[in-house]
Amino acid sequence: MGVQILGPRAGDLIAAWVATLNGGVKLSTLASAVHPYPTLAEINKRVTGNLFSPKIFSATVQKGLKLFFNLKGRACTPPDGECRQ
Repeated sequence: MGVQILGPRAGDLIAAWVATLNGGVKLSTLASAVHPYPTLAEINKRVTGNLFSPKIFSATVQKGLKLFFNLKGRACTPPDGECRQ
């Protein structure tokens, strides 16, 4: 995989990609990095976030979250209706 950036301040933008690719870092690491805001570096995070958003918001993940939150609700309610602490 490679990266090409064309435009003003492209050298500033490509720095994070060079470090990511040369360091063998996963794209998810770049996506989860905390960048100063608002700066050009934030663009890199948004690009990688857009690559991962179909997986994050997929139907499978949504079903899993729905199941998890439904189980949590039932687990917190005792069968006799009494809440114990």
